[in-house]
Formats: sequence, C-alpha cells, structure tokens
Amino acid sequence: MAHVHAPGLVLRMDPDELIREGATFSCAEHEAVHAQHYFVCIEANAKDGLWLPLFSGPRFGSKELPNASRTGDPRWVGASAHYQPEQIWRASHKAAQRAASAAHDSSSGKLPNRIRTESLPAASGFQFPATK
Repeated sequence: MAHVHAPGLVLRMDPDELIREGATFSCAEHEAVHAQHYFVCIEANAKDGLWLPLFSGPRFGSKELPNASRTGDPRWVGASAHYQPEQIWRASHKAAQRAASAAHDSSSGKLPNRIRTESLPAASGFQFPATK
C-alpha cells in the first residue's frame, strides 16, 4: 500500500495502532474513537498529518462531508461520512501506514479513497495536538 499522504486521502485505520505509534488526539480519551474507522487527511507535511475520524451516521454536533465529493472503493463512496469538530488526530506517516495495514484498508495507491480537497474543512478551524 503506497499512498501519498496528502489532504483528501481517506484510509481505514485502527486507532489503537495509531496510539501505539505515537499519534495524539485533541479530545478526551473516553471520547476518542476506539474501533476501526475511516479517517481523512486534512493537512500533511513531510513527517506527519492531521486526520479526522469519520462516522457513518450523524451524531450530536457532527458535520457531514458531501457524498458527491468522494471517490474510491464503492463501500467508501456509498456510505455517509460525518466528523466531530472536537476530534482530530496527528499521526506520523509511518503510524498512518501501520494503522491502515492493521485495519486491512482496501484502498491502493492506484485507486485511493479520497475526498476532494475543496470539500474538506480547513485545518485552521481545529484545536489539534501539537507536533512532537
């Protein structure tokens, strides 16, 4: 699985593996996702990225990402995607790769799951963990 970690990339990741690999999150531990979820990258640099966990249904205070802005695996494209503005994760690219592998992410470098960048929320609107 060779992905370019850039805004708009969506990977199914295992949060426990992210934490083992040093990822941090912005919310209280009991509010953080603990099961495998899709995550979308909203910002990336040479060493890490900011990732939003996505939920298949609305929750109190969640915001929906438009279905029309998604490409990739039909299971990804056909489901709804909501995010909680209070929860964002910072993970190294290595951590993201390992967490995607642990979650058996089915996307590939040739056919990645993506959200068009113009449909993504701006990273500046989040309180996120500091770079390590």
